[in-house]
Amino acid sequence: MNQQDSVELLRNMLEIYSPSGEEEKLASFLAESMKKLGFRHVRTDEAGNIYGEVGSGSPAILLCGHMDTVPGRLAVRAENGRVYGRGAVDAKASLAAMISAAYNLQSIIRNGKVIVAGVVEEEQKSKGIRQLKREGLKVDYAIFGEPSGVRNITFAYKGKVDLRVTCKTASGHVGAQHLLDNAIEKAYELWDRLKNSCEGSRLNRGVFYSLTASLIGIKSRRSSGGIPDVCVLDVDLRLPPKVKSDAAIKLTKKIAKDFQAANLGTSVSLKVVDSVEPFVSDRSSRLMKALEKAILEVTGGPAKFLRKTGTGDMNIFGAETGIPVATYGPGDAHLSHTKNEWVELSEYNASIRVYERAVENIMS
Repeated sequence: MNQQDSVELLRNMLEIYSPSGEEEKLASFLAESMKKLGFRHVRTDEAGNIYGEVGSGSPAILLCGHMDTVPGRLAVRAENGRVYGRGAVDAKASLAAMISAAYNLQSIIRNGKVIVAGVVEEEQKSKGIRQLKREGLKVDYAIFGEPSGVRNITFAYKGKVDLRVTCKTASGHVGAQHLLDNAIEKAYELWDRLKNSCEGSRLNRGVFYSLTASLIGIKSRRSSGGIPDVCVLDVDLRLPPKVKSDAAIKLTKKIAKDFQAANLGTSVSLKVVDSVEPFVSDRSSRLMKALEKAILEVTGGPAKFLRKTGTGDMNIFGAETGIPVATYGPGDAHLSHTKNEWVELSEYNASIRVYERAVENIMS
């Protein structure tokens, strides 16, 4: 596939709006595109993921990107060597580059196969990658497409726990506010305790190696029209490599229990909405060495290994399968989820060659 065709594929993908839960149109487009490009065994699964293969036999290498984006339409345009649009960075450029690379490898690889997967709802609860695991794909290596920058490899991600914390107090007339506890104020006091307990480790160890917390939502209710008596907090906990989700949840429950004991007029309950364990990939694996060599061959410069404070599908797949994994893709991750999302075409085209060379290096 020449560069013009690869860029056209990316632009077409960007033109299809596909926020989490609305990937069907893009999946249909990719299925038709892969069939035209000669991919074998093109199919979708019950979650809506799309798969296509080139080559046969072993080793089997999975190139996995996600089709969904965060909400918010952005105009698609190309100017000054860049392509703009929702998903240009996170992460349609990676998936388009993977499809382009796999197509180019069809005439090169003799022993082994590449499976390209476009998965759904990575930006939500990772429905797609969880279904991909249930599909029981037999692969020896996996590369996940997320913006790392053309010379960088992401080998470690923090984990996360999404919590819903509910504080309840007695209701009463607003005029009696001096006699009553306010659920909103009590919820914020609890949040302050939780935040402060995390901040201490961050200052001592740095962000990646610390448990960190973010308040991402707050709702309240006045059951009788008086003082707020119910307040619900949505909390995002980010887990460092040595803190598993069970330990983070246990710590949060203890903070909530201690708070409730000190505030007898307030009841506190916690619900775990979602969790993903932290994950650190083996930097000495054959996959990492192949990808590192490919970056040097294509860009002329050494690869840099990144730790990221977010989470990715690599966390779930890598931790549960135990096979060598890495995350790599074009784009500046700082532009992800912003109103000014763009990718350099030179970087996009270079990433295609990196994917190609990485596969060749593994199979050589």
